[in-house]
Amino acid sequence: MRLVTRADFDGLACGALITLMEEIDSYVFVEPKFMQDGVVEIRAGDIIANLPYHSDCTLWFDHHVTNAPFWQRHLGRQPNGQETVVLGKGGFALAPSAARVVYDYYLLRERDRHNEKGQKLLNSERWKTLIDETDKIDAGKLTPEDVLHPDGYVLVSMTVDGKRPEDEPYWLRVIELLRDASLAEMLRDPEVERRCRELLAAQERLKAILLDRTQLKGNVIFVDLRGIKDIPDGNRFLLYTLFPTGNISLKVADDSQRPNTTAISVGYNIFNTTSRVNVGALLEKYGGGGHRVVGSCRVPDSRAEKAIAEIFEAIKE
Repeated sequence: MRLVTRADFDGLACGALITLMEEIDSYVFVEPKFMQDGVVEIRAGDIIANLPYHSDCTLWFDHHVTNAPFWQRHLGRQPNGQETVVLGKGGFALAPSAARVVYDYYLLRERDRHNEKGQKLLNSERWKTLIDETDKIDAGKLTPEDVLHPDGYVLVSMTVDGKRPEDEPYWLRVIELLRDASLAEMLRDPEVERRCRELLAAQERLKAILLDRTQLKGNVIFVDLRGIKDIPDGNRFLLYTLFPTGNISLKVADDSQRPNTTAISVGYNIFNTTSRVNVGALLEKYGGGGHRVVGSCRVPDSRAEKAIAEIFEAIKE
């Protein structure tokens, strides 16, 4: 059985839960755009988490608003409006994280099987804390202190972004540690400790790049990172501490996984959530998607300027 997921913190937390409850023998880490474009081979028995739906999978878990219509297709019938998880099918809900949907599914399954051991394990403080923290991280429910001085699971989350295939051994290690270790044990792991230390050391460099490449255009925080090599990893919320009056960001960068392609992301300022734009629905028009408050798309360089201008017009006030 294969697990197909995204190598962000939510996807790896999904992986920790799924590998706890299922016999997973191999992994496929992909970005949503590759699933949307149909270039990922999916087969019977595969479990997909935190990614768009594919009809050949066996279990599917997701929480992105733009993927909601696929839940009905996956069930093969009309849901009754109350079903967020269905045994043997997976789950979909507009939850703070995909890991929350996975967690609810397996908790229901263990109750259905009257498996007290499984229920006790999932109801442990360690697992409940991990899922709560994943909700907070993926939904951007952080404080300025969390962003400026990250620690714990928040800090670990900033060490994974899914952009470099050569990081796959680290992603697998994070899944293993999330599944089997306490937070304190995880932070003592040599590779985790090294990456956390390097991320914190690079924070000032990232701050300098953002200040140099960002303009506040009315309510829009516009960030153009195209042409910059070796942008420091990590703290995707640092921008909002630097431009607190803007209520939505528009970030463009070279796509690290596809040549001649521009990556565009839009997101609410987590400290100023006054925008009313449905980001996921907007970016779905450009081949992407996401949540109501955050999303992304990839467009060919030849169409990038037009797409950026149109998206800017749609989010400005």
